[in-house]
Amino acid sequence: MPTLHLIPSPIAEPFNLPNDIADLRYFVVENLREARRFLKWNFRELNIDVCSFLEINKNDLDKGAIQPFLQKAFNAKADVGLLSDAGVPCVADPGSLVAERAHNIGFRVKPLVGPSSLLLALMASGFNGQSFAFHGYLPIKDQDQIRMLKGLEQESGQRDMTQMFIETPYRNNKLLERLIEHLHPNTRLCVACDLQSDKEEIVSKPVRDWKNEKRDFHKRPAVFLVYAR
Repeated sequence: MPTLHLIPSPIAEPFNLPNDIADLRYFVVENLREARRFLKWNFRELNIDVCSFLEINKNDLDKGAIQPFLQKAFNAKADVGLLSDAGVPCVADPGSLVAERAHNIGFRVKPLVGPSSLLLALMASGFNGQSFAFHGYLPIKDQDQIRMLKGLEQESGQRDMTQMFIETPYRNNKLLERLIEHLHPNTRLCVACDLQSDKEEIVSKPVRDWKNEKRDFHKRPAVFLVYAR
């Protein structure tokens, strides 16, 4: 049975992929340039030019192209690799649609072990790891964002759960200011930034203690976590 391999990619430092990935010739990727570079770094003898790539991303996901690409590989009894831009596929990533279509066609879907910034942040936060939710990007409009933040804080306290979300890196500092201004002083806030890099910074403390902090997360990949226990 053909297999869809869910291939992790680095969020900071490169790492080695299993050797059997070098035998794949069909790849669905979030970023073609980065995928080719990562595959070539792992397998120097791999002839990239004989591989077939379908590029998808969250901004321009061509849903109509996924089915025929997977079907062609399945008919050829060929395995396919799904490669995220950073971290593990299908988590905070457009790849879940590919996995869904692969299941429908009849592929075996095989996840491979790799780094996830969300799980790393949750592990390091000290917050509830038994009950948590990831909400992706928050609304951009000010009032909508404030309303959602307060709702997430309330739900966290009522259900004893960790709330997780991300922001476009150049808006990180603005989001941090908003969190400090609008969340309850006793609510715990964690920012996990530049994970697995030499600039890694993970700060976890009550909102009241953030008010005296002078942290700059501008244009740095970060995960925000809120826990109102």
